[in-house]
Amino acid sequence: MMRKLLTIALVLVLTWAQGQEYQKYNWEEDRKITALSDDQKDLPFVYIKYHHQYEYTYEEGTGDLYLYQTEHQIIKVNNDNALARNNRIYIPMHSALELVDLQARTITKDGRTITFDKNEIKEINDEESGSGFKIFAIEGAEIGSEIEYYYTKKSYPSYFGREFYQFSEPLIDGTFLLLSPGNLEFEFKSYNGLTDINFDQAEGINIYTLKTEDVAPLKKEEFSSYDNSRQRLEFKLSYNKASNRLLFKWKDAAQLLYDQVFIQDKEDEKLISKLISDIDLKKYNTERLKITAIEDYIKSNFYFDKNTGGQANELSFILENKIAGKIGMTKLLLNSIKSLGVDVQLVLTTSRNEIAFDGGFETYNYLEDYIIYLPKTDVYLAPYSPEFRYGMIPADLTATDGLFVTEQFVDDMPLPKAEIKTIPPLPAEDNLDKMEVGVTFNDDLTSNTITLKRSFNGYSSAFIKAVYPLIEEERKQELLKSLVKFLAVDADISTLAMAKTQFDFQTWDSPLVVDSKFNSPSFIELAGDIILFKAGELIGPQTELYQESERKTRVQNDFNREYDRTITVDIPDGYKIENLDDLIFEKKVVEGENEIYYFRSNYTLENGVLKIQVDEGYEEIYYPKEKFEAFREVINAAADWNKIVLVMSKS
Repeated sequence: MMRKLLTIALVLVLTWAQGQEYQKYNWEEDRKITALSDDQKDLPFVYIKYHHQYEYTYEEGTGDLYLYQTEHQIIKVNNDNALARNNRIYIPMHSALELVDLQARTITKDGRTITFDKNEIKEINDEESGSGFKIFAIEGAEIGSEIEYYYTKKSYPSYFGREFYQFSEPLIDGTFLLLSPGNLEFEFKSYNGLTDINFDQAEGINIYTLKTEDVAPLKKEEFSSYDNSRQRLEFKLSYNKASNRLLFKWKDAAQLLYDQVFIQDKEDEKLISKLISDIDLKKYNTERLKITAIEDYIKSNFYFDKNTGGQANELSFILENKIAGKIGMTKLLLNSIKSLGVDVQLVLTTSRNEIAFDGGFETYNYLEDYIIYLPKTDVYLAPYSPEFRYGMIPADLTATDGLFVTEQFVDDMPLPKAEIKTIPPLPAEDNLDKMEVGVTFNDDLTSNTITLKRSFNGYSSAFIKAVYPLIEEERKQELLKSLVKFLAVDADISTLAMAKTQFDFQTWDSPLVVDSKFNSPSFIELAGDIILFKAGELIGPQTELYQESERKTRVQNDFNREYDRTITVDIPDGYKIENLDDLIFEKKVVEGENEIYYFRSNYTLENGVLKIQVDEGYEEIYYPKEKFEAFREVINAAADWNKIVLVMSKS
């Protein structure tokens, strides 16, 4: 979003006197098939070559700056799945002015070369996003073939870039080239072990190159951010010699964002005043209630469209048409709160599930998502996410850094302050899933009657609270049933109700509670006079974390969370339990004086009533890969407990 706000006139402020011609990219004409090692032959496919090239060129005559972007890949396919995955090539055309060049061919395992027919290329447009792509199939490819292609696109210049050089399969030869006029200097940063950029100059051209070889594959791992763990390169335009100007600093972003979001126009102030008047805040006597009333009104009456922009970021259009984009929704909510005299800060960040914000490298690639921060109360708001209310924002935008923009004035002129600070995650207690389970045995001992009271808050309940009032009755029942049938698919439900079906902004953070009663035979197996009671399944399905190979990435949880489960079992008359000690579990991870991950269970038995308590918690988002085994033991403790079967015999 931030990148869309930039224009060449804002940053270059020049026309370079000397134009230059785009240098056509070429591949090796008579290339022979690549020999693989024995290990590589057993892999689905191998990246023989992966090349990305950016050429910034001032065109002759006009002096306008354009970007020619080239991608060149050679892929060796070793099985049918790999062949199906790679024999169709997609070229994204978003923001591209034209496809300048395209070449593709197959080199078969016996050395024959089959060239792509350019007449076979098709174009597909995505009307929803306003972008499209070109698509073509590779002809003649077979197992053992090498699929090779390159294409060059011409576009208006982008001043920020990102390329990955690590994949799920090995990369033999990875290269990068960026060419820019001598006045435009770029800055680079390599991540996760990628080699650094080399710099050279020739005939007034800046030449930036990178070469990496034999990059080991990185497979996706559970509880991990895959893209953030891959070897990658970030780059940005950083300096213009012609104007002696450093470019795209955080302070520049803060000024641009301030101008886009904070209103400074008297007419806009009147529009906000009218909106506040419509909400009628006089009946609320605290600042928090007024803020939550404003948030609720905006999120209930204005539609967010992520693909819209332009007019949909202007208050007059938004208030008339009830539709807004990211900037528009943020502008509306921030200035409405600000009109109460509340200090507000604008925060920009990006999802840590994709690429975590790095405040040490000033690329606007990180400025994707908007948050509002209230420093007085240390509260964050998500301006365009209706399911997240006061104090809660999307989990993937927490436990990462962000750019904080604070309004300040120097000699009555707005000069916003830019700071890089951490956006904290919610504590585990704010994401509590609590279950109270009561179990009795039916007379013939072949099924159980189970009562389940389940209450949860935080992220687990946010989406349900937002959608439940809006869906038809049939879907409401299906939703409630899913909150019960996770315990037993065959549950015969006799009672099912949500304690509260309407959540207004004043009670939004109260727990969502579902009461149910059902019969199920799935927890019992009979073996003669022995009852095998699957008590472990009463906590629901659990993740089992396997890790046969060495862990490559650090642990990353979605959010901090707690589970509180109380299970009360009426033991059938005349029966006793042979293996009660199986219910006693404890696995934990302690760092310093803090217990950050834990799973524990215990029981009491009195007058034929067995009461089991199971507690589980995750209090840290990140944990080092070197200590992964300790984390895995806690996760697997829940999975192991889920397998517990109590043996009941006649006493």
